Amino acid sequence: MTNDSPIFIIGTERSGSNLLRLILNEHPSLAIPHPPHLLKDLMPLAPCYGDLGADESFRRLVDDAVTLVDLHFSPWDVRVDREEVFARAPGRSVYGVKAAIYDQYRRSKGRRRWGCKSTFVIHYVDQVLAIHPDARFIHLVRDGRDVAVSAKTSVFNHFHPHYVARLWAEQQKTAIALSRSLSAEQMICVRYEDLLDDPARETRRVCGFLGEDYSDSLLDYFKGAEAKRLAAQSRSWENVSKSVLKGNRSKYKRELSAREIHAFELQAFEPLAHYGYALENDPALLRAEARKPLAVATRLRYWTAEQAMSARMGAQALLADRNAFLRLRKNLFLRKLRLLRRA
Repeated sequence: MTNDSPIFIIGTERSGSNLLRLILNEHPSLAIPHPPHLLKDLMPLAPCYGDLGADESFRRLVDDAVTLVDLHFSPWDVRVDREEVFARAPGRSVYGVKAAIYDQYRRSKGRRRWGCKSTFVIHYVDQVLAIHPDARFIHLVRDGRDVAVSAKTSVFNHFHPHYVARLWAEQQKTAIALSRSLSAEQMICVRYEDLLDDPARETRRVCGFLGEDYSDSLLDYFKGAEAKRLAAQSRSWENVSKSVLKGNRSKYKRELSAREIHAFELQAFEPLAHYGYALENDPALLRAEARKPLAVATRLRYWTAEQAMSARMGAQALLADRNAFLRLRKNLFLRKLRLLRRA
């Protein structure tokens, strides 16, 4: 039987999700656009819309969601019809609106099935399952210390390894819990490093999990217009226009200091070990130290470094990234939206 259920790539940003998205988007049955992160941005505001059973409230939510798509800093080549979203949403909820938007995208591309690579959906799996109980989840995990390396030069996340580690650990623990509650037919784990080692094997495994045919042509993703367009928009995405970078691993050993590695492992040693990543520090000492609160001076040092890195990378991105204005435009709209809806 053909499975038309939606597909979600979940986990943590900077873990290779754009790579996997582009590979799967090459499949003739799948449509997986770059995500506007609708659940991440709108779920905290959901109570502010009031009773979504009322047409006026629901239209307000639909309008805000479509506006976020219109303002997305990696623009879609599809114009979303608000009335169609309002009429076809499978549920009067933030996720129901998101599903209608993605389904409209799917139909515009002539594909059978849509997918979403907003890794933040890991926090909203229950909302997904309430409407799509047969949804499929691909948990993509990468050595968190390499995530921290990547985060240092990206404008889409925290910068200091301490803060990256806290988020990474939280999201991997959520994934571990999900793996125990969902069946093997509904959730699969893919290690980024395994995808680098043998992209054909891992992609074939993912296609088997999804019930889709595999083709070697999926690995030609980097030749497509979508990969080239994305790579040109931001330095954070420049690698997607290249074939799989087999050596893009264990970079933390060269690019993080011993203090930064320790800061990361102190927050994330348990999920690192769970997913088979060897620790650089003694786990017993990390466990003992983790029981104690961080010193005030240490917290202040981390916060100061985070602010400095954020300011520096923000300034560099404004000068170097072609979509810097689009990011700023969306962020300003989000700030306005939060003030307006909470008022």
